[in-house]
Amino acid sequence: MWEGHTLWIRQQKEWIEIAVDWEMANQYQVLDSEKLPLGWVIEERKGWKAFFVRGFLRSRRPFSVHVMNMKKEVQLFMKRPFFFLFSRMEVKGAQGEIIGFIQQRFGILYKKYDLLDNQGFVFSRIQSPLWRLWTFPIRGIHGEEIGGIHKRWGGILREVFSDADTYQVHYANYPWTENQKKIAFAAAVSIDFDYFENNQGRRGGIFR
Repeated sequence: MWEGHTLWIRQQKEWIEIAVDWEMANQYQVLDSEKLPLGWVIEERKGWKAFFVRGFLRSRRPFSVHVMNMKKEVQLFMKRPFFFLFSRMEVKGAQGEIIGFIQQRFGILYKKYDLLDNQGFVFSRIQSPLWRLWTFPIRGIHGEEIGGIHKRWGGILREVFSDADTYQVHYANYPWTENQKKIAFAAAVSIDFDYFENNQGRRGGIFR
């Protein structure tokens, strides 16, 4: 799943959610550069309590997410607690070992994240201007661009009738480790929850 230079993450919206405008547990399909399926990203469902937490806390709610391959084998696990100001996501490998973190940072003119390894050291950053709504460049510690997360147009019917999102995660020609690729992938999921969830009628989501 992590060998190539490009991954696509396509959100799967449930029709009941589209009809009633009430967020259900998020599900995404993972695709390779040729748009062939590689696996799934699935938010855990935890009964009626979680249903109401989703409705009231919305993008600041706590959640847990699994990434599975086509054989339904867990490849990655992400967990984020409730937050007031800045989100922090923990990323774990298939065996439950911590491989890194996604930390949202304060920014006036920029949307900022630090990508950290399992020791808490920053190996790259995301710093995207507010006026570039759909683009999140990934930069190395010296400021060079080493990849990017891009929210892509999903088609007129998809955009009009739901806020289902499609993201491209691009890894530039850079000596990425597998764990670093996984953390950058997790950052795309964190960005979707932080900026683009619950955005019907507020296209773009970052001003909500």
